Amino acid sequence: MSRGTNGATGVRPIAHHSLVDRVTDELHRAILNGDLAPGSTVSIVDLCNRFDISHIPVREALRRLESEGVISLRPGRSALVATVTSAELTNIYALRKLVEGDLCMRAGKSISAERLAAAEEALAEYIGIEREPAALAAKHHAFHEAMLADEIGPADANVLRLLWKASDRYLHLLMDDLDHQPKTQQGRIDEHRELLELAREGKVEELRDRWVAHLESTETALLQALATREAAAAV
Repeated sequence: MSRGTNGATGVRPIAHHSLVDRVTDELHRAILNGDLAPGSTVSIVDLCNRFDISHIPVREALRRLESEGVISLRPGRSALVATVTSAELTNIYALRKLVEGDLCMRAGKSISAERLAAAEEALAEYIGIEREPAALAAKHHAFHEAMLADEIGPADANVLRLLWKASDRYLHLLMDDLDHQPKTQQGRIDEHRELLELAREGKVEELRDRWVAHLESTETALLQALATREAAAAV
């Protein structure tokens, strides 16, 4: 076997990976903003025609999204976009409270000035950006990640990525139904400021309790928005 052949063993072309990444990103965007509606059937043939590509990168992209829980591959040539339900939303936040509550307890015991500065910067950007779902989610996660970074291992990172993506889907789909009153928005900002201050003061147990309460507040808002959406659809 030649050196060139041996060196390439097990390595897929970079272009293929890049194409799969682009298809995954586009499908994820369409699912987040509702272009591919919850509960709808997606034809693999139609996707191949739309993207003007073969079925291989499309199937690989759908497999990735299936691992994130937003797509279910079906026998044959189709996939089903996962529905959004109050039970699933509650499950997502139950897991987030367990995982993030434990991480913030550990991180809060020795959080550095550098981490606090990064969290403060992320919070300032979160406050200043346009109230658009993708941008809000990115800055929101940047704040949380900065606070927890010293305790996030590889397994934690994978779990958080899945949970944050799952909760982002609800944020995107329900953004129009959330309470956008200035008082409500200020309350959410104040919750983050309180977390930052508790971490700065080293009040670890209070930090954990307020972190969980912050997640519960977000969960309640999303559940109310989902109920509003379902009530409107039933009329």
